[in-house]
Amino acid sequence: MINHVRLLNMKSFVSLAPMLELLAVGTLLVACSNSEARFAKEIPGVWQGTPETFSDNSAITASIIDTYEFSPASMSANETLAGAVTVSGMVNVTTQVVDSAYVEPVQLSVAAHTTISGTWTVVDDDEIALNLDVSSIMVEVDPKAVAASDIPAVIGSPAAETVNPEMRSRLVEGIKLALSARYASMRHMNDVEVKGVLLKYEMHDEDFVLTRQSE
Repeated sequence: MINHVRLLNMKSFVSLAPMLELLAVGTLLVACSNSEARFAKEIPGVWQGTPETFSDNSAITASIIDTYEFSPASMSANETLAGAVTVSGMVNVTTQVVDSAYVEPVQLSVAAHTTISGTWTVVDDDEIALNLDVSSIMVEVDPKAVAASDIPAVIGSPAAETVNPEMRSRLVEGIKLALSARYASMRHMNDVEVKGVLLKYEMHDEDFVLTRQSE
């Protein structure tokens, strides 16, 4: 009789084992989704970076300060938390251009404002996937923030007058080309950690820090 009871108890335990496993998996999934949801709530807002350099590996050398504007995330069709992101940049460019109006190449320093849009997706509770649409890049060159050198004829005249529309258009295209390569490579923010007004992350084995901006 005792052996029969033990056998029944063992059968009951065996039948319950798959259910316990499913329960454990479900609990783990809920815990993961909860941690990702908490993480997703920390990201929305406006965050500004520090100066970085980029180049087109040719004539353009530039520095940029990126400002990320993350919109709140919502559950997408494939059950991931995702939202829109816009990255605006304050750019300072140094370049050399050749123009038929001048005998020698012209050295220019130019200020520009850039934007690019895309999406951000929560991959884990410390990882963000970025999908920036390079076709959306907009570049505005400030005509009042152009400095020209190596042009003796323009000494004493406004620097903006030395940059004709054609040259300005070439500058815009050059900046777009350099930024396209840069933003196309920005795919993942790893080891993301939000502490107060700071958002720290790693990308391409480099550490970066963003600072939350007041809205």
